[in-house]
Amino acid sequence: MNRYLKIARSLLGLLALIALTVGLAALLRVTTPPMVGQSPVASPTPLTPMRSPLPTPTRAPVPPKPIPSVAVDPLVKTTMGNTYRLITVPQGTFKGQGELCDLQVSPDGRYTAVSICATEGVIFDVFIVDLVRGRGFQIGICHLDRTQGCRFKETWFRGWFPDSRRVLLMSDWLEIQDIETGESRRITPEGETVTDAAVSPDGQTIAYTIIQGDRLIFIDTTGRLLHEVPAPSPKPGARPEFISWSPDGRFVAYIWDQIVGQFNNYGPLWIVDVQTTQQWPLSPEGVFDSFPMWSPQGEQILVVRRENMEDRSADFDLNRLISNLWVVEVRSQRWRQLTQLKGQGAWSPVWTPDGSAVVFMANLGGQPNAWMIHADGSGLTQLTTDSPMMPRSVDVTR
Repeated sequence: MNRYLKIARSLLGLLALIALTVGLAALLRVTTPPMVGQSPVASPTPLTPMRSPLPTPTRAPVPPKPIPSVAVDPLVKTTMGNTYRLITVPQGTFKGQGELCDLQVSPDGRYTAVSICATEGVIFDVFIVDLVRGRGFQIGICHLDRTQGCRFKETWFRGWFPDSRRVLLMSDWLEIQDIETGESRRITPEGETVTDAAVSPDGQTIAYTIIQGDRLIFIDTTGRLLHEVPAPSPKPGARPEFISWSPDGRFVAYIWDQIVGQFNNYGPLWIVDVQTTQQWPLSPEGVFDSFPMWSPQGEQILVVRRENMEDRSADFDLNRLISNLWVVEVRSQRWRQLTQLKGQGAWSPVWTPDGSAVVFMANLGGQPNAWMIHADGSGLTQLTTDSPMMPRSVDVTR
């Protein structure tokens, strides 16, 4: 009997050893890689991308800036029997920071470009307001931010193209932007810092200046250089500013060797023939002109002539500004004083589209309001009374 028990125990031990051997073999087949190469027709296993050890940045929400409201008010008839609308930005409706610096209606009268600036005079926000629908949106030159995507740089509005869709924007460089599609294209090269620019009336040419040189540069809408016109004389820090095209695109007016103010620059008015590059001064010696505006017929240029340049507080307090509007006949170079404000100030003038009158802001009576005067200097008319508008700019449209 004991012999049979010993045999059974031996068999059980042998079976256990066999089972252990089989289990180890199976385990080795699972964990040990094959020693033969992989089949050339086998699909490779895709690589799993490695996750960055740095946290993925999330875009921080940027609240939209309040859109300025634009008021469209009736304007009295001009001497030619035409009636125009006065375009202003009401003070009480604007809920954002800064103040109005510039207001420009599109050629078709559909949109208004509203530029808001800080108290130091630097424009940092540009808005397009649809005068028909009463809605608007912000535009600008983008600075790509890692956490917030496109953030607008300090942007200056530099004019409408004739199609009333494209606009010229300026930061350190120039861009053409389509306000309906949002498409934009840079047109000035790297390494230049643009200081002023304007679009020709036909929309084919852009004149601009740069901080690195005292000259006018002319390019087409693709950025191709057409030609350059040196400024009247080399002066460190002096360059053409307040570029203004004549309606026929033949001439460019600009302010040269200016005194820099916070919201505006003043100096002598010059004109350049774009075809011949000949240029000559129009302002008498020792005056301080600004805001050059060609008449719709292209025969005259309107300017603001400041009379108290020594009072720098007038840069901020418009009630302290002393200035008048003057007009020069381009061919004869004869000047005439349009307004006689006697120790008070005028600014932001615009011609009515028929050229028979000028609309402007003035501090007559110690309160900024909109005024109109006939092109011959008669018929001074107050358009607003105790106006709640933001006072630095107005415009007119049909």
